[in-house]
Amino acid sequence: MTHLQTLSKSERLKSYKRIRILFAQGQKFKVFPLVVYFLLRDENVEGGLERLREVNPVEGVEEVEVVEGVLQMGVSVGKRHFKRAVDRNLLKRRIREAYRKQKLDLKEILSTSGISIDIFFVYSNARISDYAEIETAVASALAILQDKFKSN
Repeated sequence: MTHLQTLSKSERLKSYKRIRILFAQGQKFKVFPLVVYFLLRDENVEGGLERLREVNPVEGVEEVEVVEGVLQMGVSVGKRHFKRAVDRNLLKRRIREAYRKQKLDLKEILSTSGISIDIFFVYSNARISDYAEIETAVASALAILQDKFKSN
């Protein structure tokens, strides 16, 4: 069976609230030139849609955010080392492409075990890496995540 190797909108981590939670409560590890943050999502599955519930401590109101992916990812390249947006966008495209090509194995493991996670890649090098270097870093990062979730 052939799988489409796409990175759809539902697989991208875009919510500021969820990204903030990921950085505050998630775990991280380094695979040069990337720092990888990940967090297991605490969700209930209802009618095929997964929901993330978080109680807003200021107002005491429960907010519900609809999430459709088992595996969601985000990418960031800092402005400190790359002042030009062209360079930052190039690196983000390379990271997303490497992830898109290699995510299927991790996605299958997560869907069979019923785990949902958020992943965020932060580029941490001061020079522009070529695609091959980024691809090997993403491959080893996904292999580390696969090993963590195979053991659970």
